[in-house]
Amino acid sequence: MRGFFFALSLLFISAGTMLVLYSQQSRAYVRGFFHGHDFRLLAVLPAGLGLLTLVGAFAVREVFGLALILGVAALAKGAFLAFGPPARIQRVRDWWFDEADEIVLRVSGLVLFLLGAALLSRLV
Repeated sequence: MRGFFFALSLLFISAGTMLVLYSQQSRAYVRGFFHGHDFRLLAVLPAGLGLLTLVGAFAVREVFGLALILGVAALAKGAFLAFGPPARIQRVRDWWFDEADEIVLRVSGLVLFLLGAALLSRLV
């Protein structure tokens, strides 16, 4: 499980860095990745990651608090995508891909980077 958290922290750090440095290109990449996919099916990704993170939180005590928060947040996101009203999901998706200001993307990237750095610092 330590390897999972190590990989997750590196993923968060790299994704956050890309959002900060290349915000518009990152948004276009993610838009292309999710374009044409049903969000109900994609709900499995955050829900599965959240479940794995929650299980890992009890296995690796050094990251318990942060992993618990990240796991619950990922499960909530998965539940929203799976069971939320389609109109609201579409509105959130349209906002993120079309209307969110570049500063919002950069701040989101910074938060993602800091979460990854915090997770990594607890492991090392």
